[in-house]
Amino acid sequence: MTRGPASAPPAATDLVIAGGGSVGVSFLYQFLLALQAGPGLRPPTIHLFEPQAAPGPGDAYQDDLRSNLLNIPAGNMSARADHRLDFVDWLREQDANWLQGYGVTTIDPADFLPRPLFGAYLRAVYARCRLLAESLGVTLAHVPSRVHRVTPQPDGRVRVQPAHGAPLAARHVVLCNGNLPSQAFPALEGVAGYFNSPYPVSSLTHAIAPDASVCIVGTSLSAVDAVAALQQAGHRGPILCVSRNGRLPSVRSPHNRAPSTLHHLSRDGALRLAARHGGALTLDTIWQALQDEVRAQQGSLDDNDVLGMEGDARAALDDEIRRSSAAPRPWQAVAAATNAAVDQIWHLLPDTERRRFQSQWRSIWMARRATFPMRNALKLQALFGANQLRVAAGFAGCDHDSATGLFRTRLRTAGGQDEHLSQHLINATSFSVDAQRTDDPLVSQLLRDGHAQADPHGGLALDYDTGCLKNAGGQIEAGVSVLGSLAGGTYFWTTSMDVNARLARDQAERIAATLRAPTAIDPEIPGDIPSPERWTAHRPPHPAQAASS
Repeated sequence: MTRGPASAPPAATDLVIAGGGSVGVSFLYQFLLALQAGPGLRPPTIHLFEPQAAPGPGDAYQDDLRSNLLNIPAGNMSARADHRLDFVDWLREQDANWLQGYGVTTIDPADFLPRPLFGAYLRAVYARCRLLAESLGVTLAHVPSRVHRVTPQPDGRVRVQPAHGAPLAARHVVLCNGNLPSQAFPALEGVAGYFNSPYPVSSLTHAIAPDASVCIVGTSLSAVDAVAALQQAGHRGPILCVSRNGRLPSVRSPHNRAPSTLHHLSRDGALRLAARHGGALTLDTIWQALQDEVRAQQGSLDDNDVLGMEGDARAALDDEIRRSSAAPRPWQAVAAATNAAVDQIWHLLPDTERRRFQSQWRSIWMARRATFPMRNALKLQALFGANQLRVAAGFAGCDHDSATGLFRTRLRTAGGQDEHLSQHLINATSFSVDAQRTDDPLVSQLLRDGHAQADPHGGLALDYDTGCLKNAGGQIEAGVSVLGSLAGGTYFWTTSMDVNARLARDQAERIAATLRAPTAIDPEIPGDIPSPERWTAHRPPHPAQAASS
């Protein structure tokens, strides 16, 4: 039998970043800053895989209507974990007339600015990255493609196969590939009048006639964004928002001020708190700690304030606006401040408590902790006042009637079941975190190949200390780490830019130190990286497992 010619080995690189949205660019920037702070033996080569022509905004901060606001104050939005005012400082350098195009006339760190403006900042951050890379002698290549397959190899390197182009052999791969599309209503995919996501919200205002009836499935922040966009565009038709609990998010008080310090829910405080309770936390312990933190800020903890009004959503919104207009809400400020330690608090919860949270408390947490700005709250209040907006609980499902072309939404009511018909249906149930069910080629292939396992609490299972994948056998894949929504099962609150920037910094500094260290794997001398079909499943254990065995 005659063998054909051997295929050329993959080109080599030090670092692959799969995804050039907000998290990927934040990681890249902080990785380069880490290299600048501690020069290595040889400037590394970096390949950034991002299909969009301009890395930075991703889907989250793409060009869109200026009514689409950030849900975090500008002073907490930064690509740098060590400089939280980086976005604000950048804004202050911009032309005033250009900012006016986004409706910005003053720059206040406490303000909630348009999301596409933050996207423009992220494009500027990527431009900084290119200049910084050049000054450090780092080769930075933007590859306009997605990554479709990542395969750890027996020699420690990682084979990266893009959707378009030749494979690479990398010393480390960081997956920052964004949110998985919602799979809530697969039967409606492709149906005219159905939107599987509210974003970009400009697509809603372009495709939905002003007098059309609209049903939005979901009552969280993305639903608020959809309603605010329709209102801004002068929509006149009826809008119904539905969910199981029918609760809108809490309205953030513009009077809030961040606590100077947290005693129990900081990183050190959480460790001390857990040590006093046998090394772990419980939800009850955290609730008591939250109360203590609020009292330490001279605030009162009113259950009605923290948990919100049940029942009529319109009355509840009026109450939210009244409370947030009148005074600071210390529980909101304390809850926001826990972002600095939220991943550690989640890590200190045993799995029984995590499951209890997911089944009993996640819904109310998302409605109360995920606050939205007063500006959008007043828009919703105006729509309620015009009897144009209705928010209902009891969502029981939806489908499409091809005969009439209408969407039918079923609601459980005290009297049994009700149906609502609409010309358009918007899925605002948020992105998927179910790695097992996704059609995403990269994630599904990692699971099929056994290089990853799904986390029961969302995304992929990771090693907490490094963010690296755990494979099907529970071993750590030291060459592949994850940031963003796919890391949510391990770090919990990975929908917030300040949390993601901090996690990105930690990984950036660790990987930079690893790449600076001498290694037997020199990507400047590319060896023959075996194809997945050629290497066996009998891989050597990760050094951490070998040392403990």
